[in-house]
Amino acid sequence: MINFRTRGRAVFPLRLAAAVVVLAATGSIGTAAADDPAPAAGKTLVVLGDSFAANPACDGVLVKCDGNNDAASHECLHRDTSWPVQLSALMGVAPADFENATCTNASIDSGPVTSTGQKVPGRDGYTLSQLAIKATKNGAFGPRTKVVAIQLGANDEWPRDSATAADAPTQLACAFNTTEGCDPDAVAQGRWLDLNAVTGPAYADRIRKVVEYIKYYAPNAAIQLVGYPELAPESSATWCLDIMGVYRYVQPRGGAITAYWNRINDAEREAAQILSIGFVDSRVPTAGHGLCSPDPWLLAVMDPRVSLVGLPFHPTPRNDTAVAAEVYSHLASTR
Repeated sequence: MINFRTRGRAVFPLRLAAAVVVLAATGSIGTAAADDPAPAAGKTLVVLGDSFAANPACDGVLVKCDGNNDAASHECLHRDTSWPVQLSALMGVAPADFENATCTNASIDSGPVTSTGQKVPGRDGYTLSQLAIKATKNGAFGPRTKVVAIQLGANDEWPRDSATAADAPTQLACAFNTTEGCDPDAVAQGRWLDLNAVTGPAYADRIRKVVEYIKYYAPNAAIQLVGYPELAPESSATWCLDIMGVYRYVQPRGGAITAYWNRINDAEREAAQILSIGFVDSRVPTAGHGLCSPDPWLLAVMDPRVSLVGLPFHPTPRNDTAVAAEVYSHLASTR
């Protein structure tokens, strides 16, 4: 377990070095070395997140998203219209004063191997602690830091240390299962994660140590959990995906997918209350623009109307604009 709380600011880089060695042993990242620099002044804006925050201009097919399947060389591509980039513009933050630690496949704490030794294909992205390490090495956290936003959880297994997550491959496999569908009974069949495990206390426990670290080293920062945009109305059992702008695939038995996105957002809201930090509900500004709506603000598969290259069911630039504005408005209202 990584102890993010220390009594001396100069001690933490040494703890980081130890943490890197431990994490490297799990296969999550490569080896690294850390010196013992002076405490950083910090950057104004820091964002830690997964592909919904990075929203890279890649799809793993036409354009590669990561570097050589090696977490140590992940490129962490960012689209210039992603909500963190748009938020930095709204805040008037210079690029050098903005730490965009958002990466495809990032999770809170789900590694490529479970505690029982079961390997989980595709789960090789950065964890929240590794993103914090990455940001710390860039001098991101300090007394000058005003905002730290976190958008994570969609790629994690629930309960912790299981082999089932609601990441993109799992969602697509479940959604395109025309025989069995993706109703809540998919949980019992092992095709979907345990929805009852997605709770506020569980979410809070998984991010607590990093939040404590940020509070200690960036004492003036407003820490915000940023929820995911609406993919479907809360009561909907239908899941859709547009293909090349001309065909819409409809799964009428997709209730488990909608239930998951509802629960992850609700868990973030409750976790924020438990940890005394902020929460931004991205479903509010994106309501009515889910995957099955007449005007979806989510990427299709190779959609020439928006972008041929992009991750399916991730935000369009219009979606990201709405989320950035919501985060900015929330920050303004809490000052």
